[in-house]
Amino acid sequence: MKAQTLYISDLDGTLLNRDSVVSPHSIEKINALLQKGMLFTVATARTPATVVPLLQQLNLNIPAILMNGAVLYDIQQRRYIRSNGFTDNSALRYISLLEKRELVPFVYRIAHNKLQVFHKPLANDMQREFKRQRENTPYKDFILTTDYQKELLDNPPLFLLVIDRFDKLQTAAAEISRAGKCSIFCYRDIIDPEYGNLEIYPKGVSKAATAQEIIARLNPWEVVVFGDNLNDLPLFRIADRRYAPENAMDEIKQQATAIIADNDHDGVARFLCDDYL
Repeated sequence: MKAQTLYISDLDGTLLNRDSVVSPHSIEKINALLQKGMLFTVATARTPATVVPLLQQLNLNIPAILMNGAVLYDIQQRRYIRSNGFTDNSALRYISLLEKRELVPFVYRIAHNKLQVFHKPLANDMQREFKRQRENTPYKDFILTTDYQKELLDNPPLFLLVIDRFDKLQTAAAEISRAGKCSIFCYRDIIDPEYGNLEIYPKGVSKAATAQEIIARLNPWEVVVFGDNLNDLPLFRIADRRYAPENAMDEIKQQATAIIADNDHDGVARFLCDDYL
């Protein structure tokens, strides 16, 4: 039994199946291992609005790395432990650049232990569906605004998210990279590759940076990571072993220690059962 191994899994495309849920089989197997003492948590771009209901049946006792490392979150207590947001007005400059390219950002911040997401009128069906699936929860409020600066001047955001055509996002990402110091993740949507996500964080924010806080506290002798997309690469670099499901991007597979079963066949849970016991 490897009680001192820390396992960290991405969600979408990795622990979650194609229906974006953790299968009953995976829940059963992982909970059994957690009861035996396995150290396991998740690292994802998602927020508590979707992570809490998705993982409510998993008995996680280690904080989760959410919003690509922008926050460390206690799922059991439903509270933010740490946030790593912007501390100056640089986010307003990035918003201005996005708007000049006719891109509409979702702008995230925390107020009173709850996420606020500011946005202007949405520009495409992908954005509208994204909002529809996540609104009306206890963990997140979407707020329509006409002036980002007015909303954010005294309380800088955690990060920015843009959902649009991938070619437009790539161009904007390159411009913002030249304009300032920030962490950028730009990747295709796994359902419709013509579209994608552009996420803009303060410099140094990543799943890996926040994972280091957990590693420092637990001091495991080994870190094992599971991921499928480009935003998992920083986490792969700090892992002793890294595994990609069969459905992962080729760039991720090339960096993996080995390939495991895909996310529709409980790849992570099956691996944990073999590796931990």
